[in-house]
Amino acid sequence: MRFQEFLERWQNNPSTTLQVALLLRIADALRESPDCTGAVVVGSFAKESADRLSDIDLVAFCSKGAGHSLFQTIQQQIAPSKVLFTFDGMHDADSPFQKLIFEDMSSVEFHVVSSRTELTVEQPFVEIVNRDSYLESRTSPRLAATKRDMTVFRYGDRFLAWELFNCLKWLWRGDYAASKRYLVKLGKAIEASEGSDRSLS
Repeated sequence: MRFQEFLERWQNNPSTTLQVALLLRIADALRESPDCTGAVVVGSFAKESADRLSDIDLVAFCSKGAGHSLFQTIQQQIAPSKVLFTFDGMHDADSPFQKLIFEDMSSVEFHVVSSRTELTVEQPFVEIVNRDSYLESRTSPRLAATKRDMTVFRYGDRFLAWELFNCLKWLWRGDYAASKRYLVKLGKAIEASEGSDRSLS
């Protein structure tokens, strides 16, 4: 899906005003940045199932050595927002990512991916930037996994609030079964990690 089609679908939807306003700022900055070779929105917005609590899932590809510069470009568009939780991580030395939960309970997850990092974009996605048809080399025909298929406790304690936030969103939507399943898996993963910690001590 092209970004203009995305805007036609979501820009006048009152339930997603906060997310779209933030995404518009980020998209403009990515188009202007010489460091960005490609950028897409994935997740619920690309699947056309977003609501008031859906997060913006963004993947931005960068030229060699420009990962941290592009990361800062995106961060500058988010800076005015009131942040409740921030979670930082790295795919590798030049491919940082960040997840943020804001005080208004909207959220964003963005990944900056260097040319050396192996990552493909699964279907569906919304194209924001595609310089010299770069995205064609990063596209997979596979369908993206659902949130409930995600590996639990993948990043340990520091991402626990993000995982619990996902469960809260399911509860808000009335999907109690999904939240309970995830919490059971999460509890088992935490117990397993604590068991391995004890065995090392």
